[in-house]
Amino acid sequence: MRRREIIIVGAGLAGVSAAWTLARHGHSVTVLDALVGPGLETSFANAGALTPSEPEPWNQPGVAWQLLASLFDPHAAMKLRLAPLPGLIGWGLRFLRNSTRARHIAASEANFGLARYSLAETQAVRDELGLEFDNLKSGTLKLCRNQAGINAAVLAADRLVPLGLNYRVLDRAGTLALEPRLTAIADEIAGSIHYPDDESGDAHRFTKGLAAAAEAAGVSFEWGTRVIELMDRGGQVVGVRTETEEIEADTIIIAAGHTAWSLLKPLGLHLPVRPVKGYSLTLDMSDLQTRPAIPVCDEALHAIVTPMGDRLRVAGTAEIAGNDRRLRPERVENLKSLVRAIYPQFADRLLTGEINAWAGFRPMSADGRPFIGETRARGLWLTTGHGHLGWTQAMGSAGLLAALIDGEEPPVDPAPFAASRI
Repeated sequence: MRRREIIIVGAGLAGVSAAWTLARHGHSVTVLDALVGPGLETSFANAGALTPSEPEPWNQPGVAWQLLASLFDPHAAMKLRLAPLPGLIGWGLRFLRNSTRARHIAASEANFGLARYSLAETQAVRDELGLEFDNLKSGTLKLCRNQAGINAAVLAADRLVPLGLNYRVLDRAGTLALEPRLTAIADEIAGSIHYPDDESGDAHRFTKGLAAAAEAAGVSFEWGTRVIELMDRGGQVVGVRTETEEIEADTIIIAAGHTAWSLLKPLGLHLPVRPVKGYSLTLDMSDLQTRPAIPVCDEALHAIVTPMGDRLRVAGTAEIAGNDRRLRPERVENLKSLVRAIYPQFADRLLTGEINAWAGFRPMSADGRPFIGETRARGLWLTTGHGHLGWTQAMGSAGLLAALIDGEEPPVDPAPFAASRI
């Protein structure tokens, strides 16, 4: 293995995880980011979920009808806006083409394999570095309000059991025993699914801690540095052009989330990754005598409520709205309604206290799987398109990327994530 000079574009979870891992493999790594610190975009206030149990892409069978119906429903869990549609036609058609049952199952299984490996890598780096990020190891709880919800969750989980998924079905009493704070809505609970291997925490704190460790290990971070163009010489990408200089390197890795496609387009590479906006609320629960103790998922809203120390993170919904960053009141209200629906006994206190509302863009690939590997432009590599699994798959993507760069045996099958899909 030869030592490479590597530039990584993007300092979110994917970029920082790759920087740490590649530095540990002996490479010289420089990370460029337009902002002033790590994890300030999609990684900043996300759901905080490390959930191999949720590997399913959002383009499940029947999604076309859901999106059509959402045009007339401001509170739809997955909401399509008309304004960005002209620029999303190509991506959207691929998104729908990959919503067949067979393709959805195949993507779910591939995502699970990467996510399971990634969680182990995340746990290893947490323990090695002593990272503090409000980490909970209690698993996640998928709340079901009817038997049909339980049946659907069990069907999806059973497909993944041969690949290593652990889960257990809880009745109402078992659900309340695991999370007594749900007693106020006991009559509405049919049961739940508990995924004990899942974890949670503050992804931004994790990213900052890992970036600090990477810097101590020799990684160079250049903040406020916007990459405007890739330098191509006869099909070989040899560097990047920023607003002030040209920087050359052996290997260029794009970890720029939903903006990655714009850097690749001038090279004739049409990356099918587009932004899908998610919302979150961060609520102060420091004065609560009893607090939620486990992340609770509400599948109907594509949302999750995650305890983080003195805070409660309420995150979810999916809005296909192009680059519109506006915090739309009805989408924020969706999350407030979720707090009222899950923890009515805490809702008045939490929703009249300090509320930090946020919206960020998940980099969603059209086929529901991230892009990890070298493109047909030599020297240009990708780790992007993770969608709602960004933190769950970040460290695993870094491990896979490093193995491919170094010509080592990959830790998971790289084929489902190959950049040759572009």
